[in-house]
Amino acid sequence: MSGDFDTVVIGAGIAGLGVAAILSREGGERVLVLDRFPLPGGRLMSFADTPEPGWKVDVGLHMTELGEHSSIHALNARAGVEVSWGPFSETVEFFHEGRFVNIAELVPLSGEERRAFGALLGRIASLTDEEIASWDDRPLSDWLAENVAERALRDLFTCMGMIMTTIPDAADMAAGEVLWIGRENLRKKGQLLTASYPIGGMEALTSGLVKVVEEGGGEVRTGAPVQEVVFEGNRVAAVRVAEAGASPYPAEFRMTPARSIPAGKLVCALPIYQLPEIIDFAEGRSPLPGWWRKRITDIMHEVTCLVGFLLGLSRPVTDKLCFFSALSTPHAGLPFQAFPASNFDPSVAPPGKQLLHTDVVCEYPEASDPFRRRRILEELRRDLEEMFPGIWDKVEWELPYYVAGCDGLARKPGLVGEFKPKLRAPGVSNLFFAGDTYVGRGLAMNGAALSAMLCADIILDKG
Repeated sequence: MSGDFDTVVIGAGIAGLGVAAILSREGGERVLVLDRFPLPGGRLMSFADTPEPGWKVDVGLHMTELGEHSSIHALNARAGVEVSWGPFSETVEFFHEGRFVNIAELVPLSGEERRAFGALLGRIASLTDEEIASWDDRPLSDWLAENVAERALRDLFTCMGMIMTTIPDAADMAAGEVLWIGRENLRKKGQLLTASYPIGGMEALTSGLVKVVEEGGGEVRTGAPVQEVVFEGNRVAAVRVAEAGASPYPAEFRMTPARSIPAGKLVCALPIYQLPEIIDFAEGRSPLPGWWRKRITDIMHEVTCLVGFLLGLSRPVTDKLCFFSALSTPHAGLPFQAFPASNFDPSVAPPGKQLLHTDVVCEYPEASDPFRRRRILEELRRDLEEMFPGIWDKVEWELPYYVAGCDGLARKPGLVGEFKPKLRAPGVSNLFFAGDTYVGRGLAMNGAALSAMLCADIILDKG
């Protein structure tokens, strides 16, 4: 491969593709995007006619906060890509005392409490960035104690905060992030939280960005795992990419030969927990300062993870445009989330059938341990039967899965806002970062999309 690319991007998720598309469209750059997976998209990969014809499945569970008003929509629009959306979710239902109930039924409010709730929403909508940032290192429980006298309102905000952060306890949620997400939803949709689903599945959010990069003379190369970032002094000089089929050894024994690709600028769009795999963190060998390397290693596993089932059902279990949740499931004892994607976009399932995304949220040590992961799946199977009685009689196929870092860094105090790792590498002039584990706010993919736009602005000297 020639060294004619202006920028190399590692990672073809929404952040990497977003940076690449903006640099291509607004900066006229030729960009090379490298990714280890066989398809672009990262945690937003979609697979058509899988596992059977007529179905289209995504990796994991994704609804998009704010839909057409979201950062991910703005990113695509900035790249000149049009995305169509299904309807917005109409309600959130929580599993409580053996059945799903509307959040209004779960947390009933008196007339006085409703008025107090309206006033509280108005205060959140008017918060400034500075006021929100002052709560980034404090828990939501503190904010509720200082600002919400009514117990029912505190319970309601805890439920909504759990959906925003996938953390069940308000004492562990960063108040600043909950307030920022709530403010943006109130300003743009007039509700505390609402979500939609892209027509065509999650691929619809990334496929257009791939075309923008390629039409600008760049390339999105999949099946190209990066082994190492090569430094010369305080600059990135190249990346080393593994050569496919260069060794007869099985993967467990293989040290794959690699070739170097020059990098005038490098954007690393991998999550922070993967950085030590491609950047040498050894003292005396890394050009990155020790304080930065320590910060990364201290927080790299502060991520939430998903373990779940993607289910193809012969008959629907619900006709609602709804997001299902639970603070804690009866058997797994973990936060639960689910939504029927085909209710929002019928094209992802055959007529009369239903695609149902389900999972529970756990910490990295649980999801990364194969034995604990399998036990969680067994317990989730029992949970689903209790939540949706008779569901397993309707299952045509099931895809168990797990995802590490489903929301980037866990939205805990001191891990959001400006406390997240910055987008420009300290001490290395041509190394940048983008993604949901770096500076950028919003739920999951929206945080990654905003990060991508901010990173591109820094490179283009717009921010």
